[in-house]
Amino acid sequence: MNTKIIRLSTLLTLVSAIIFSKADASGLKAHPGSPSCRFLPGDKLWPSTHEWQQLNTSISGRLISTVPLGSVCHDPTFDAETCAALAQSWTFPQAHFVHPSSFMSAYHQNASCNPYTPKASPCLLGNTVPYVINVTSAEDVIAGLKFAQEKNVRLVIKNTGHDYLGKSTGKGAVSLWTHNLKSIEFLNYTSAAYTGPAMKIGAGVQAFEAYEAAAAKGLKVVGGECITVGLAGGFTQGGGHSLLSSKHGLGADQALEWEVVTANGTLVTASPTNNSDLYWALSGGGGGSYGVVLSLTTKAYPDGIVGGASIATQFSSVDDDTLWDLVSFFQSTALPGIVDAGAHVQWALLGPIFVITEVTIPDATESDIRGALKQLTGYLSERNISFQLNVTSLPNYLVHMERYLGPFPYGQYPVEQLQGGIMVSRETVKKNSTELTAVLRNIVTKTGFYLAPYSLNVSRPPGSPNAVLPAWRDALTYYTVIQNWNFTVPFSEMDEQERLLTEEIMPPLQEFASGAYMNEADFKNPKWREEFYGENFEKLKEIKKKWDPQDLFYATTAVGSDAWKVAADGRLCRV
Repeated sequence: MNTKIIRLSTLLTLVSAIIFSKADASGLKAHPGSPSCRFLPGDKLWPSTHEWQQLNTSISGRLISTVPLGSVCHDPTFDAETCAALAQSWTFPQAHFVHPSSFMSAYHQNASCNPYTPKASPCLLGNTVPYVINVTSAEDVIAGLKFAQEKNVRLVIKNTGHDYLGKSTGKGAVSLWTHNLKSIEFLNYTSAAYTGPAMKIGAGVQAFEAYEAAAAKGLKVVGGECITVGLAGGFTQGGGHSLLSSKHGLGADQALEWEVVTANGTLVTASPTNNSDLYWALSGGGGGSYGVVLSLTTKAYPDGIVGGASIATQFSSVDDDTLWDLVSFFQSTALPGIVDAGAHVQWALLGPIFVITEVTIPDATESDIRGALKQLTGYLSERNISFQLNVTSLPNYLVHMERYLGPFPYGQYPVEQLQGGIMVSRETVKKNSTELTAVLRNIVTKTGFYLAPYSLNVSRPPGSPNAVLPAWRDALTYYTVIQNWNFTVPFSEMDEQERLLTEEIMPPLQEFASGAYMNEADFKNPKWREEFYGENFEKLKEIKKKWDPQDLFYATTAVGSDAWKVAADGRLCRV
C-alpha cells in the first residue's frame, strides 16, 4: 500500500510538493482564498504542516498522507514488476478498494497517475484527496468533521471507492475512509415494523463478506451484484438492487437502523421511530449528503435453495432483424411473467449476441425455473433460433452467487467505464416496445456503447417508508448503456465519448424513462434531480438543511450539491 502515516514534517513537505507540482496558477488567481470556496493546497489559508500534525495527533496517528496508487508506474518511484501487475488489475475493484485514496471512476482519475501513461510523465494527485483519516470510531469522524469545518477544507467520504459518479473523491479534500469498519453482528430484531433475524454491519463491510458471514448462520442478505460493494454506503443509501430484490425488495427496503455521525459531530441512531426523517433520507435518498454512516442494521432471511439460469444466443450480425424481434418480444412479453415469478434477470446485448447472464429465483427448483422461462424458450424454439440454456437449483444463496457472480471473493466485473442508465416502467415497455427497441438498436449498432440491462419487480411497498425513488416501484427494466474505458487513447477522446453519452446517446432513451438509479447513471445527466430523486427531492432538501445546515457534505449529484460548483481548477465553490 503506497501510503504512510504522517509522523515527520519532511513527509508532509514531500506530499505537498506532489500537490503543488501542477497547481493551476490561473485557477488560484481566480479564487484568491475566498471563504465562499474551499481552500486548495497553495492557498495562503490552506492548513499548515503543524495543523495537519495536530489533527494526526488527535486521532492517534490515523491520518494518512496520500501517495497515488499509480506512483509505482512513474519516475522517480518506477517499479517495472509492480507496475505491470497493477496494470493487469487496474480495471477491477480489488486494485482500488484496499487503498486509502484510490477510486474506480476512470473519468475522475483524469489520467493524472495511472499505469498507462509514460513512466517519465509526472505522477500527480489531480482529483485524488491529499489526506485520509482511517476511521476506526465515531471520534475519528468527529475530529475530521471539525477540522474540515474550521479550516474550510473540502470533505469526502470513501469506503470502497466503487463509484461511477466520482462521489468518493475531490481535489484538495480530506477523506473519511470507512473501509476498515468491518464489524458483523447477528441479531434477533424486534420493532413495530419488523421482527426477525438481522445483521448489524460496519460501514466497511463488503457484499462478499456479508454473504459469507450470513451463509455461515444459515441466512442470506440483500446486497450488490458486484460483490465488492460496501453495503452500508452508496449501495443501500442509494436504493440498491440485488439478485434477491424481486423476492425481498431493494437494499434500502431492508434498513432497520443506521448509526450516523451528523455534521455537528453528534452520533445518533436513525430508525423509523427515532430520528425518523434522517432514517427516511438515508434509506434511498443517496449517500454522502446527510451524515457519515458508521453501521447499518439490515434484515436477514432464512437461506435455502435458489434457482438459476443463463441463456445465450448468437446472430449473423448486430443488425439482424431476427435479433431485434427477439429483444422486442423478450422485454414486452416474456419479462413481466419472469420477474413476477420472483426473478431478477441480468441480460445484455453485446454486438450480435443476446445473452441472459443470470436468472435468480429464491426457493425455486429447476422445474420452477424452466416454467418461468417457458414463454421465452418456446419463442426461440418456434423460430428455430439456436440457444444454450443452463438451469440450476443450488443448495443456498452463497453457492448460487459463486456460480453466477463469482469467483469469490471479488467476482469478475470490471469497473472502469462510462455509463448511463434509465429505468422504464412496465406499462411504458408494453405500450412502446417497438419504439424503445429501435432506440436500443441504434445504440448498439451505431455508437460503440453496449447494453447491460437488468429486470426485476420491486413493486411491494417497504415495511417502513423510505426515500427510494418512487419510479422503482413501477419499473420493469433498468437499461445501462456502457462503454469500457480505453486507457490507450488520450483522455480527450474519452471525454468526447462522455459528451456523446450525455448529449446524444441518452436523450432518446430518456424519452421513455420514469427515473434513473443514482448509483448507475451518467454523472453529467442534466435531469439528475428528477430522474434520481423524483418527487422526494424537495423533502430530501429540507432534511438536508436540517441535519447539515452549513452544507459540509458534498458529493456529485447528491441532494444539496447544487449549492456548489466545481471550478475549472477543481476547487469547490458556493454557487
